[in-house]
Amino acid sequence: MFLLVLAGCARVAAPAPRPYVVEVPVPTPIYCDAPALAPPALPIATLGAGSPPADTVRSYAATVVVLKAALAERDSILAGCAPPGSASTDGNKL
Repeated sequence: MFLLVLAGCARVAAPAPRPYVVEVPVPTPIYCDAPALAPPALPIATLGAGSPPADTVRSYAATVVVLKAALAERDSILAGCAPPGSASTDGNKL
């Protein structure tokens, strides 16, 4: 009887923590047969040591335009790449 009284005062063990699923997006490589792009011809390459300042500024401005166009071309090529075995991209590009 005494043991029964002591057992009634025992602490109840805390419930075990419940596991939960956490989804972590992991970037996956995307394989694509993209063509190799040639480096663009930059207008600043034609500048010499004695180039006038006005030509230098125009060449730098033209170089920015050429580089932005090369970036847009690269982005359009990469947009056509898709993960193997899928027809659409899901945003997990590297």
